[in-house]
Amino acid sequence: MPERLVDRDPVVPADQLVAQMVPPPMFDDVSFASYIPDPNEPTQAKAVETAEGFVGRLREIRSGGKRKLFGKKTQPTGAGLYLDGGFGVGKTHLLASIYHNSPEPKTFGTFVELTHLVGALGFNSTVEQLAGNSVLCIDEFELDDPGDTMLVYRLLTELS
Repeated sequence: MPERLVDRDPVVPADQLVAQMVPPPMFDDVSFASYIPDPNEPTQAKAVETAEGFVGRLREIRSGGKRKLFGKKTQPTGAGLYLDGGFGVGKTHLLASIYHNSPEPKTFGTFVELTHLVGALGFNSTVEQLAGNSVLCIDEFELDDPGDTMLVYRLLTELS
């Protein structure tokens, strides 16, 4: 007799789900250098500069901070960057460039994928899976559902 659908209980390991959260294939080869800012929009060139600086800050945080005079290390704090702009201006390109240039471990997903990850793993397990990341890149940030917005806010608060 064939197996019934209701008797199935598929399980995907949490680390496998998170490992698959990478930029879309069309952004596999993008970089900061391959981003071409619109000369009529000076904020685009500034966004590239800011994104590159953000990656530098991530690397500094990952390495444990800078040494002050007399060798004492400063305590690094968390970093964040929010890119805002209309459709087709290159936010995903820059976000994928941040991902490609950031130290491991790192995660890239859409806002919806992140909420689905919490749904699949549970909140605490998601925090555990993402806690050691140098960066969590969230594309297509959606603030239209108050419940999802609060869920991601709480997740980001736990991770920072």
